[in-house]
Amino acid sequence: MVGPISLFRRALAMAALLAAAGACRVDEAPAHGKRAQATAEPAAPDAAQCAVLDKGLTLPDDLKESSGIAPSRTQPGVYWTHNDSGNTPDLYAVDIEGHELGRVRVVGATNLDWEDIAAERCPDGPGSCLYIADSGDNGGGGGGKGKGQHAVRLDVVPEPAQGARTVQAREYQGLLPPGKRTDIEAMAVLPDGRIYLVSKGIRNEIELFRWPTPLRQGAPAVLERVRRLAPEAAEVGDRVTGASASPNGRWVAVRTYAALAFYRTADLLGSGGPVAQLDLEPLGETQGEAVSLADDGDVVLTSEGHGHHLPGTIAHLRCALPQ
Repeated sequence: MVGPISLFRRALAMAALLAAAGACRVDEAPAHGKRAQATAEPAAPDAAQCAVLDKGLTLPDDLKESSGIAPSRTQPGVYWTHNDSGNTPDLYAVDIEGHELGRVRVVGATNLDWEDIAAERCPDGPGSCLYIADSGDNGGGGGGKGKGQHAVRLDVVPEPAQGARTVQAREYQGLLPPGKRTDIEAMAVLPDGRIYLVSKGIRNEIELFRWPTPLRQGAPAVLERVRRLAPEAAEVGDRVTGASASPNGRWVAVRTYAALAFYRTADLLGSGGPVAQLDLEPLGETQGEAVSLADDGDVVLTSEGHGHHLPGTIAHLRCALPQ
């Protein structure tokens, strides 16, 4: 992981993400519970309008490196999050204000470098499952999962019931295409089960990959490179750290340390750019990591704590997505 974000410079690497897109920015960082409207710049069609509902709320003391967040599909108002590498394989249930509601140990999994999480229907039928991307590079050479092709892993668990203490994981192995060795911190799972990963952009281009489905245990699946989203991140703030698909599958949000881009799913999977972008620097995140996007434009963001010694933070926004 890297330190605090640098000054966001939209004209550099993120410019490619904004091709043919509008942008929006937060006017100011309000006090707890206050709202601030975001305005479009420059005048562009379908620019998102966002309000900050809460920011900088503290996560549980043991959740210092919140790296992914996903809304529960079975418990309204509950969000699932986790620490990244070097921590126990635990899922934390929190509310929108960051209060801990429960903690669940994932049995049969090792947190080599958990980077993102998504909630979607289970791969083998009905019911809600949590998909955990063990895809970062902090485990050494692709999470310490082998040499040669860069290896990644996906842990899938049934969404824990309220009060559960443990849940059993099913592990799926993946390999990036030959020659691709890159850090991946962002994942989005669509309602039809398709799984997409976005590389971070350190010493490599920012690229979109697809995990072959249906998921199969056993021999590793070779991920498909879908497209290039942007050149290598020229600034630390331009590195991709999280993604989320809306439950209806129409939208995918891709965040960096310093910005949040909204894509129509068809544009992301085709050749289009995002329709809007939000400058996140006014939120004052120490190290912005995760994003969750709802159908109605509700956005939840988490950040790691300062110096990895303090608890992380959570922020809540409401964005009016274009029709």
